[in-house]
Amino acid sequence: MKESHTFLVPDYFPHFSCKMGACRTACCTGWPVTISRENYFHLLGVECSLDLRRRLDCALHLVDYPTPDEYARFSHRYDGECAARLPDGRCAIQAELGEDLLADVCRLYPRGVRVEERDGHECSCANSCEAVIEAFLDHPAPLTFVEHPMTIVLPHPPEREAHFETLGRAREIRLFLIRTMQNRTLTLPERLVHLGQVLRALERVMPERDEAGLDAILGGSIAVSAVPQTTLSRDRLLDGLHIAEGMIALLDARSDSIRDWGEAALGCLGRDDGALERYIDARDSFVARFPAWEIWFEHMLVNHMYFAQFPYQDRPETVGDEFIALCAVYALLRFLLLGAAPADEAALVDIASALFRLVEHSSFDRSAARLLKQVGCTSPEQLWELISL
Repeated sequence: MKESHTFLVPDYFPHFSCKMGACRTACCTGWPVTISRENYFHLLGVECSLDLRRRLDCALHLVDYPTPDEYARFSHRYDGECAARLPDGRCAIQAELGEDLLADVCRLYPRGVRVEERDGHECSCANSCEAVIEAFLDHPAPLTFVEHPMTIVLPHPPEREAHFETLGRAREIRLFLIRTMQNRTLTLPERLVHLGQVLRALERVMPERDEAGLDAILGGSIAVSAVPQTTLSRDRLLDGLHIAEGMIALLDARSDSIRDWGEAALGCLGRDDGALERYIDARDSFVARFPAWEIWFEHMLVNHMYFAQFPYQDRPETVGDEFIALCAVYALLRFLLLGAAPADEAALVDIASALFRLVEHSSFDRSAARLLKQVGCTSPEQLWELISL
């Protein structure tokens, strides 16, 4: 049943709309879509056109181990597209029957609804949706967060486990960390360094339930420390590229989303004698084509932080590891976009949304710290070397 609630949302959210058939990469392409038992039997018996009935009869199959929430799935065609997708890109179910019979994930995506009794409900959109990424290209001001009424069918997520001490102020802390990432007096790598300093300070006061210490941090007591002053040298570049290349090589084997872009970036930047010159050319060319790139990156990182409830995600990882994962996201964005050399905004968006298909819909954040250690990034100095390229 649909219910009316007020949600805290990013300022772009009230104006967001699906591109429907105009999407270059549809959200259902290549992804398994499961539906509930209730939705499955509704679709089996619904009155519809002969074309839609044929599509549904061919597409719907029970999963191996059905549960009430994940009872059946939509099989994909030979080309990876959902069998319910029309030639013009729209979903045949929504086009003919309306959104109420869609699977929860299809009805809500890219919206991430967070039902929280204590902090209040939240909603935002995933960066894996190209329409979201495109909206950031024409958004010069920092993202803000506003109250927005919505009438929707609320999902029923499992009860969240308490992996972190937040003193009951999780949202306040999260929004403060977001404002730290929006400090435009610093470069993005410098903001990440400062964010890490704030998180370390939080880790010191939280176990003691030190309210005064938390108030001091949120009041801005953690001054911006000087970051290492480095110059781009061949050795430093090769060290950074070695780490980025290692990440890409490991992720290429696991994800179709970024494989082509990763291979293009590796082919461009490489690690041979001409790497420094190619890197400088790629960096300068990227800045010339997309002079507002840093604001765009800021929006993507901030939106990801809010969508994922950084750093208090629902898993038993440390705050430090969540920070390393955020640094890895920034480094991969930078490496892919410089190396793949997108010719226009459409390609720019396609690369970024492809990366976030991996980041936001897999265990990337959980494994990123281990991944970096696996490729030799084991110290704060090496992490700085990577994000400051």
